[in-house]
Amino acid sequence: MPLVLDTPPATTPVTLAQAKAHLKVDDAAEDALIADLIAAATRRIEAVCALAFITQGWRLLSDCWPRKGVVRIPLYPLQAVQSVKVLTETGLQTVDPAAWEADTIGRPARLRALAAFPAPADRMNVYEIAFTAGFGDAPADVPADLKQAVLLTVAHWFEHREGRDAPGLKGLPAEARAIVRDWREVRV
Repeated sequence: MPLVLDTPPATTPVTLAQAKAHLKVDDAAEDALIADLIAAATRRIEAVCALAFITQGWRLLSDCWPRKGVVRIPLYPLQAVQSVKVLTETGLQTVDPAAWEADTIGRPARLRALAAFPAPADRMNVYEIAFTAGFGDAPADVPADLKQAVLLTVAHWFEHREGRDAPGLKGLPAEARAIVRDWREVRV
């Protein structure tokens, strides 16, 4: 199920000033690098944990609707589902909101069909769920431990610029990995 980012977050969970204070950097010579590290650390931790820190708009696409009628929304926390659309032979149709319900509390968040949807075309990505995810609009809305994980990762990458670590949790410093483990989705 492809995820498409439609509305990126308006800010990062950690400001440049916060990161520079954490790094004990006073001049502006490395501001661009530090800003890039903040963005990269944020994306990495969000991806590893299936989180959205700052409010952002997404579309989840699917070739078919699950037999049990429930779709998992892969980002947490889910703020709202704006629409469910189906690509039919005559075009993209919006499903009546009374025909589905969203669980915005659970992790993973879910969307359940309550009634029959229009018949999809025989194509790929015929179902489209538009949703908003994130802890809130401002850095203050992001849990402090996640912001600390971003700062620790920025500091680690700033000091170790050669980047020899492997993907996954290994690219994060040990302290950030400990925080991230607490936020990863547990599947049973």
